[in-house]
Amino acid sequence: MFKEMTVRDLARVVQTRNGRSDRELVRGVSIDSRTVCPGEVFFALKGDNTDGHFYIRRARARGAVAAVVSQAQGEKYEILVKDPLYALGELGSFYRAQFHPVVIGITGTNGKTTVKNILARLLQIKYRVRSTWKNYNSLIGLPLTLLRLTGKEDFLVLEMGTNHPGEIARLREISRPQIGVITNVGPGHLTGFGSVDGVRREKMTLLEDLPAHGFGVAGDGVYQDCPAPGDQPVSGNIIRFSLNDATDIVLTETGSRFRYRTDEYFTPLLGLGNVYNCLAALTVAVRLGLEPAKLGLVLANLLPETGRMEPIRRGNLLIINDTYNANPLSMKTALDFIAGRKRRRVLILGDMKEMGTGSAAQHQAIGAYARARGDLILTIGDEAASYGGRHFTEPARLVDVLMEELFGDEVILVKASRSLRFEKIVMEILRRT
Repeated sequence: MFKEMTVRDLARVVQTRNGRSDRELVRGVSIDSRTVCPGEVFFALKGDNTDGHFYIRRARARGAVAAVVSQAQGEKYEILVKDPLYALGELGSFYRAQFHPVVIGITGTNGKTTVKNILARLLQIKYRVRSTWKNYNSLIGLPLTLLRLTGKEDFLVLEMGTNHPGEIARLREISRPQIGVITNVGPGHLTGFGSVDGVRREKMTLLEDLPAHGFGVAGDGVYQDCPAPGDQPVSGNIIRFSLNDATDIVLTETGSRFRYRTDEYFTPLLGLGNVYNCLAALTVAVRLGLEPAKLGLVLANLLPETGRMEPIRRGNLLIINDTYNANPLSMKTALDFIAGRKRRRVLILGDMKEMGTGSAAQHQAIGAYARARGDLILTIGDEAASYGGRHFTEPARLVDVLMEELFGDEVILVKASRSLRFEKIVMEILRRT
């Protein structure tokens, strides 16, 4: 339940420029005028396709007690600020300071959501835990997650996403984590960062200014030329982890088995990438003193997440729904898993977005990687023709050809960046099989 404050108090926190003396209680925050509930404050945010300022009257009609705006609309209940997005972050920061959970921030090119979910489950063995709500990992979403705190949490596990320089620093400033985790660094969102070095600089800001009693965890690509294995500190209170920490790895169509330190683990999650994600979470959990036997029970009962190396079976047909997102690292990981299957291997691949000026070369390289690992490659998207498979402009036609080519016992990987909405292709395949 939202810890109530008055409109006057909220106006002071967000540094209003017009002053408010209202003592009316605030019972929550909304950024969507269609879902505002009585007593909430509406933040008029500007997006790519719309502007919240157009909807402050609708929010008022639904019971909003105030609207945080940067452009006065002539409504008496407005709280005028320079930037409603920044104001939302200030409110989230203020709200976070009212409570005292251990905050864990997680970022990285791949695996953020999965590591966040695994780690939250592991911590729940012993503690009261809240984690990022839905996929609210942005300058909008993270403050909204903070505003769901109740004061009963021992740990708060926050996912932190970014596609432009400075965003991780701002998210860190808002949430003030004591523990920082960088899953890995690789080519992702290069349109915003320009290079992998740009990605690395952005991600590494999460590990700056950690408190003395906290620690950081850094995966592949974070520290270059650093030989430190396992949980050996590489710099002050920063610990490195990698796949070298796991031995006896066995990857099957029903899950993954591996040994970490002296303990053997099994998870239903598929592929080497998910072994890596488990290692990231285990590194933190073991450092916090959780018992390996109990950790193993949790890992053994994890369920694959929708759109993230999610296995779907139709008779003898195995579909790997990996449609949530795509970049070169996650593409290679998924392709490696498919290459290890003793089946005919079908790849349905789409664009990797935000690859910057080197996008064509990145797509060509992944195409060569895919052709060495797949038996049938079907592609769709503006740049996917560079993969060198059989290219289509309409998803329906792609599925038509797929149905003609299937024997019924293949493994099919379906993967592309989120904006291509390849989950619709998965649904169409399921409808026809």
